[in-house]
Amino acid sequence: MEWIDYLGLVGVVSGSLTFVPQVYKAWKSKSVGDLSIWMILILITNVTIWLVYGIVRDDFPMILANAIIMVLSLLMLYFKLTFKK
Repeated sequence: MEWIDYLGLVGVVSGSLTFVPQVYKAWKSKSVGDLSIWMILILITNVTIWLVYGIVRDDFPMILANAIIMVLSLLMLYFKLTFKK
């Protein structure tokens, strides 16, 4: 791998980690009332598009980042739909 690939992987980790505190907080508190379902749905749509783009381009860092964010976003959607207000 070249240095730019390592830079991409660092970006994947740091970018994906931005979602972890919110998912953890929602899971622990069982509360997502302040999160907009529309924001979550738009995020899932956006990540799906980027994931497909990364797969078509065979760009591993892009695939990894968007796959991680997709899982975290789907978790947030699950929490939003199942946690009582």
